Amino acid sequence: MLDLYSVGMERGLLYETIVTTRNPDGTPNAAPIGVICKDAREVVVYLHEGSQTFDNVKREKSFGVNILRDPMVFVESTIGNLDTTKFEPHQDYFSIKGAEAFFTVHVTREKLVQRQDHLGTSTINVLTARVGELVKNQEHVNPLNRAIYGIIEALVYLSRIDIVSEEERKEYLEKLGETSRVVNKVGSKEHKKAMKKILEYLRD
Repeated sequence: MLDLYSVGMERGLLYETIVTTRNPDGTPNAAPIGVICKDAREVVVYLHEGSQTFDNVKREKSFGVNILRDPMVFVESTIGNLDTTKFEPHQDYFSIKGAEAFFTVHVTREKLVQRQDHLGTSTINVLTARVGELVKNQEHVNPLNRAIYGIIEALVYLSRIDIVSEEERKEYLEKLGETSRVVNKVGSKEHKKAMKKILEYLRD
């Protein structure tokens, strides 16, 4: 039986996905949402109040998760909504055409919390959801995790930090601090170890 590990997810890591839900009028909705792999058949998701996805999941108690790497799908589902031609019905759910993998989940636990971070204070619905059906559309699935891209970005800053002005160096250090925050939030032990090595090299 297919599970989250079979589509490249690792326990405890956060992956960038496209979550698909059903609007009150029955039309599909898509949004880029980070999904944490809790175990082989369970995920944790943080949904911000005020979004259509928040309202739809609150009502339906279920949603679809699409694993894909198409940058335009991420952009279009953030700044508006995907054209209906990009969706395809999947039983009582919607999936995104061209997704590497797709799975359905049913909410088993939810909790509203107030969270304050570098972006401000917001109300978040913390969901635990159980995986239902999982469809694998290609043999090798590569779910997106931001940590590796953060490390690459950090290495770009590191390679230039000694040849820029003092003002630019200060900006690079600020960017490295933010990049380190992201890597430590979403990355694995290996990602965090790599980021730590970059910061230690800077201090030497």
